[in-house]
Amino acid sequence: MDNWLKSVWFIRIISLILAGLLWVTVNVDNNMDSDSLFFNETSSDMEVMENIPLEIRFDSEEYVVSGIPQEVSVTVEGPAGAVAPAARQKNFNVFADLNGLGPGTHEVSLQHSGISNQLAVTLEPKMIEVTIEEKVTENFEVNIDYINESSLKDNLELGESEVRPAEVSITGASSVIERVASVKAIIDVGSATETIEQQEAPVKVYDNQGNELNVLVDPTAVNVTVPVIERTKELSLNVAPQGGAPEGVLVESVTTETEGVTVSGPRDVLDDIEELPEVPVDITEVTEDQTVNVDIPLPEGVTSVSPETIEVQIDVDEPDDEGSSNQETETEQP
Repeated sequence: MDNWLKSVWFIRIISLILAGLLWVTVNVDNNMDSDSLFFNETSSDMEVMENIPLEIRFDSEEYVVSGIPQEVSVTVEGPAGAVAPAARQKNFNVFADLNGLGPGTHEVSLQHSGISNQLAVTLEPKMIEVTIEEKVTENFEVNIDYINESSLKDNLELGESEVRPAEVSITGASSVIERVASVKAIIDVGSATETIEQQEAPVKVYDNQGNELNVLVDPTAVNVTVPVIERTKELSLNVAPQGGAPEGVLVESVTTETEGVTVSGPRDVLDDIEELPEVPVDITEVTEDQTVNVDIPLPEGVTSVSPETIEVQIDVDEPDDEGSSNQETETEQP
């Protein structure tokens, strides 16, 4: 062993071996750090991420953009140690930068940020076609759209509704605002039995084909009051004496100052009633002028009448007894 250590050639061989090991060690470390071809072949990975939100960068105060896909697909490829965190955390952005573009149709390439530069990135789609329009705001009156109105009880109907606020502001692309045909608040009245007070209703915007338009509405809901009242009809009123007056009593007139009444009921019943039958007034016990209260009889199918009772004035023509006696006395004189 001592002889070997003293040998020049032995020392040279050992030095060469050590130098070779050192070179291998250094190059292997460098290749791992720089993702050498050898290590890329053995540790490369790929991940496809669907439904990645697309961010649009533009002046939202001045313009409206259409033709934008809601989501895109992102494929990353590279070292497994870089692919896995990107796919798991998804802490990157995919965007289209429209700043500097004016109204019109433009073809724009998609971009990304926040993805490691160790990864190769593929976006699908790579480019999109967008239309930029000026933003317009206009005020529109809100109308009421009733649903299930046919389910209301037969004797009920809807009065004139009140909407607060009566108008809303609608903002959108100029071409869309031109298509606005109606602005409605939706109210379900099917189960209503009394006035609907200050019900909040969402506001919907439609074109003339009944298609809902994608616009901004301010406010998005309004408060609606809808009177739910009994279905009524006005009918004239006539009174007539009924029965005979006591002997010696002559009923001169039966009158009332009430000219008409209001009846309530189902639509088909009210449609068939043209006039109220004569209201009978009992005069069988009348001996002098008097005012009596008479109940209004309900016609068949009618649910209520207002007023329910009326005042009737009965005027009696009383005989003049003194005048008759004088006339008899004058007749007996010779």
